[in-house]
Amino acid sequence: MSETLFSMGEGAGAGAGAGDRLAEAVEVMARIRRDGEWEAAQTHASLLPYLLEESWELVDAVADGDRDELISELGDLLLQVLFHAAIGEERAEGAFDIHDVAGALLDKLRRRAPYWFTADGAAGLDAAEQDRLWQEAKAAERSGRPPRGVVDGIPWDMPALALGQKVLARARSAGVPDELVPAQMRVVHVDPAGLFREHTAGRRDDGPGAESESGSDVGFSSAVGSESGSAEVAYRQVVRTFARDLREAESRLDVPAADASATDWHAAWPARPA
Repeated sequence: MSETLFSMGEGAGAGAGAGDRLAEAVEVMARIRRDGEWEAAQTHASLLPYLLEESWELVDAVADGDRDELISELGDLLLQVLFHAAIGEERAEGAFDIHDVAGALLDKLRRRAPYWFTADGAAGLDAAEQDRLWQEAKAAERSGRPPRGVVDGIPWDMPALALGQKVLARARSAGVPDELVPAQMRVVHVDPAGLFREHTAGRRDDGPGAESESGSDVGFSSAVGSESGSAEVAYRQVVRTFARDLREAESRLDVPAADASATDWHAAWPARPA
């Protein structure tokens, strides 16, 4: 990380209950937030770059298979949770602390997976049944609210490939036929200069919705090194264009997206110039 995430004075960490490392961590974080000049100035928003960076460092630790590094990176993520909870305690309205965060997790588990709070646990439940029960409970929580669109609630600032995977998962869960997914979104080609390219040289085979929001072809900049021609930016444009088409098609459906057939999706899909 480019900045020191916290600065501890002498004696930090003393006084916690013997053997309770988590309680000690909560206590130390409170002291850090109170006494550290840099730490006291942070907000939920200012900490987000660190949260993202630590998350990707955890991904690397998992890939490397190094036990000690994995523990270290999980500790860095725990620090982020404790930091946000410490900031939450200072809110003028709607203050919360680490106990509220833990309570919210337990409440969600009780709603969506109540069997974990019984003596038998998940005995007799396979993964598919557990997922079904989770999704049913999740849907019940939304009862009475406006229906959520297929791509609603997706964090659009995710890295482009992760974003594409998320949008594809939502589309396929809603029954959107594969042939409506542009080839650019399913197969990504990047040239040595780091530019996103047509997957088949010499011809367009992008599938529906392959035009950018500005109306021009997406992802085929020849300006080597230009920001607009980067693979990340270009693939994100492809994903967002597909998501826009999906939203438009969903608005045209005569039935809820969950009940739409392949024929329904084809009929509702917006026509785009070749």
